[in-house]
Amino acid sequence: MSGMYGFVVQQSISDPVAMLNRMLEAIPSPGPMTKHQWAMGEGFAGLGAVHPASIGEPGHFARDLSRGLCCVFDGVMYRDTGASGESLVVSDGARMLLDRYLESGPECLRDINGSFSVAWWDEKARRLVLANDRMGQRLLFFGCRNGAIAFASLLARVMATGLVPPEIDVEAFADLISFEHVVGERTLFKDVQVLPPASILTYEAGRVDIRKYWHIGQIEPHGTYDERRLDELEDLFRKAVRRSIRPDLTMAIDLTGGLDSRCILAAAANMQLRFVAHTGGQPDSTDVVFAQQAAAVAGAEHVFEPVGPEKVAEWLVPMVRYQGGIISTLHSHPCQHFEMALPFDASVQGIGINYIRGHWVSPDYLDIHTLPDVRRLFKHKMQSNTARHLDLGEIWTPEFQAIGLQSPSVHLDTLFDQYQEMRDAPVAVLDCISLHERCRKFLNKAILIVRAVREVYYPYFDHDLIMALASIPMSERVTHQIQIDLIRRFFPQLLDVPSAKTLVPFSASPTRMWMTQKCWVARRRVSGMLNLPDSTPAKVPNHYYSRWIRNEMRPMLVDLLYNPEAAFRAYLRWDKVEVLLDQHFSSRANWEHLVAALSVFEIAHRLWVNP
Repeated sequence: MSGMYGFVVQQSISDPVAMLNRMLEAIPSPGPMTKHQWAMGEGFAGLGAVHPASIGEPGHFARDLSRGLCCVFDGVMYRDTGASGESLVVSDGARMLLDRYLESGPECLRDINGSFSVAWWDEKARRLVLANDRMGQRLLFFGCRNGAIAFASLLARVMATGLVPPEIDVEAFADLISFEHVVGERTLFKDVQVLPPASILTYEAGRVDIRKYWHIGQIEPHGTYDERRLDELEDLFRKAVRRSIRPDLTMAIDLTGGLDSRCILAAAANMQLRFVAHTGGQPDSTDVVFAQQAAAVAGAEHVFEPVGPEKVAEWLVPMVRYQGGIISTLHSHPCQHFEMALPFDASVQGIGINYIRGHWVSPDYLDIHTLPDVRRLFKHKMQSNTARHLDLGEIWTPEFQAIGLQSPSVHLDTLFDQYQEMRDAPVAVLDCISLHERCRKFLNKAILIVRAVREVYYPYFDHDLIMALASIPMSERVTHQIQIDLIRRFFPQLLDVPSAKTLVPFSASPTRMWMTQKCWVARRRVSGMLNLPDSTPAKVPNHYYSRWIRNEMRPMLVDLLYNPEAAFRAYLRWDKVEVLLDQHFSSRANWEHLVAALSVFEIAHRLWVNP
């Protein structure tokens, strides 16, 4: 499994190598792995890095013996120039970061573009420094207790040290029910957190200090979106795609029927890069059908990965183990990558595009000019369907009712306060939270799993591209227009392939697209009111998982959730929860998000609290 891990203790332990091995073995490796480990002889610290052997050795470990410095690195760093066909990825990331650290300390990260986490250990000062890239694309978990700290790219490796007690954070459990993911830096465990984006953590003499070295709110939006701006974005997007599609690996663009991955496909085809297109799902789903059409138009080989219900229940436990329980989902099919011999080493994802088009912002919102109004809208956007349609006060036991109801609101306020000084219009706050919170957590619901066997890259998270977009006022990018303009320049024929969401080509007029979307919304509402089957276009995985949960996955979920010893019964009223579960599994109501939240919590509890 790609990632890094390590620990520092104030009082030495007898076998630091055994500690590192426990961390490594907490996540089973589905294939050949390359690992690097180092442990301080006196037993005060240890560092490690591991990645699939199939993606080569891009330099995850470096050490300077004369200065007593060690560095482990997870991810990639990009350089700006390279000959045609040459990779724009730095070949030895750990060595470069070690040298930069010696020159200017962790502030060196201000000038580095990439997708990474890094750890530096100074033996002489007994100082650990952890940091990540500006977007914080790769989650880094850390736990601190009793003069010891453990960190890892995966929660399971932190818990394997035994340095952090597995004490449930009930407030985080409330987040899982209310928002489908744990908000901010929390995890399901009180003493384990996630490093915020663009942050530097220093651990010295038993104390933790965290500071941000960059914030997207520092960028001043200006001007309008015009031809000059489009020229700039075209150049940056070309570079971002070329950085992501490495010539030294067999690359796949994860293609859907939407616009996000299609824009990447258009740029890659235009530059004649070497890649295949890849889509997972059911053969009759709109995503698969239109992805196949788009690949054919671009002249790209298409790899179809069938996703079925045969083993999804078996994959729920591995899914939670890899994701760390911070996301409420039952979409476990990425575990299929462990077993399928797919013909590529790494994939390119369209995640992160939300920032280009203002994912949580529509033209209607541009009339909102006060932060209190944005805050109310923000809370509505964050809520799960369970929280919107259920009186949560009824399901919490009296002992935990105050925590269950109040803490999610407090967490949202804290999160919102970090962004309320944005220089753009107030609604830009929504977009930044979508970028740093929603995108960052939800991209990992599949990526943390897939990275066990193949690397993953995100062109839309390229720092240079994000900074250029942040300088365009929100009012200029609340539609798909930028992406459509880019495709029109790269490969206009791809706009003639219909959208999986509307079944209308992107080359259609804005009026036709708008009317079609409104029509689908109306049909969905009428179907819901009359209890009729949803006739809107079916998309994988949501459409099929909703059916599988009540059929193929049902025995496993029933065994898990109706168990008299279920851990969530200590916090929730079983008489109320049982009614909701009965309604869901009998198809009288849809409480899928609640089922997912309880399942993830229960599996996490069994993995790390009561094995």
